[in-house]
Amino acid sequence: MIRTIIKSISLSAACVVSLGAYAEQATLMFSESDLNEQTFSLSALKDKLPTHQITIYDPHYEAEKAYDAFLLNDVMVLAYGKDWRNKPYTDVKFTALDGYQAVSTFDKISIAGGYIVYKADAGWQPIGHHKANPGPFYMVWKGEKQTPEQAFPWPYQLASVNMLQFKDQYPLVYPEGVEPISTVYQGFEIFKDRCIKCHSMDQQGGKLGPDLNAPMSVVSYRSKEMLRKFIRQPSQFRYTQMPDHLDLSTEQIDSILDYLSYQGKISKVSEK
Repeated sequence: MIRTIIKSISLSAACVVSLGAYAEQATLMFSESDLNEQTFSLSALKDKLPTHQITIYDPHYEAEKAYDAFLLNDVMVLAYGKDWRNKPYTDVKFTALDGYQAVSTFDKISIAGGYIVYKADAGWQPIGHHKANPGPFYMVWKGEKQTPEQAFPWPYQLASVNMLQFKDQYPLVYPEGVEPISTVYQGFEIFKDRCIKCHSMDQQGGKLGPDLNAPMSVVSYRSKEMLRKFIRQPSQFRYTQMPDHLDLSTEQIDSILDYLSYQGKISKVSEK
């Protein structure tokens, strides 16, 4: 009996060591327009960067959480150099293991408050609709207003970081020929901040939700009134990973619909 207990304890200890070693080998890849790829393991990041213990309100859990993390700026400096903010790019794409993509502007990423978490003090706890393990890397923000609703990226299971020129990376998503003051362009900016994480346009963008422009634009077979209601509060219609957007005004939602209508008229995929 005692031998069995000792054997069980030894196996458990071996599993803990094995899991710890596995976590240390977790990797994060960095690139520029999908070129100049370089990869850092967790152990390498810990060797090269200071670590921080932070306590934040985590909107994914709706609770305070304590984490071990790297400053986002420190990670960016390590991967891209101290002048990374001056590189000729407009956005940064954060991609998760499941294909989820969070695209954020350089201006937003440059704001202090971002961290790359690698350890939760209470252990990784299931997150999101599918109750996924958020590790090995999880991007969080410390500021009270640095929330997903304010278009700050919070991707979990983070796998790669890619600097890009948005127009070059997503030419079929970008609304060519419109003025920045137009409602079409304003709708595009909201789409880029909130929707491209999961949705694509003409097969460019996120992979978790349906393409909204191919083979047919969603505005061609759904009424605008229906789409307004669905965009504002999809949870009223079905169980879905799509978040509610109760903070968006009617004018903002209408600008999204203007963008979708504009792109629907010039779809490159539907023409093939």
